[in-house]
Amino acid sequence: MEKLAPNDRVVAVNIDLSWPVHPGSNYQPQLISFPDGPLRRDRIYHVHRVVSHSDGSQAIFITGTRVFLGDDEIPWDGSRFRKVDCLKGHVPLKKKFTAKTPRRK
Repeated sequence: MEKLAPNDRVVAVNIDLSWPVHPGSNYQPQLISFPDGPLRRDRIYHVHRVVSHSDGSQAIFITGTRVFLGDDEIPWDGSRFRKVDCLKGHVPLKKKFTAKTPRRK
């Protein structure tokens, strides 16, 4: 997994918020809240702060999208995100041709 750092630009690749990636022993679903709304796949986020776990995984705080466990703000799991630069090599989706788009010959 790639290492994230403050000020990195990232996109969410796992937006399923129905269950945490690492729930922990004190996980109680009724205490989780997303005051700024859910993660969106089509949005670029900025990493504010990175927290390293003892197992080597990362958790991040992102600007403008918080998650709370009760009254405490907690970080997002870093595995939910990928750096924007890492998407450069991906093949884009095929472009749909319409009547306004000329076809190549």
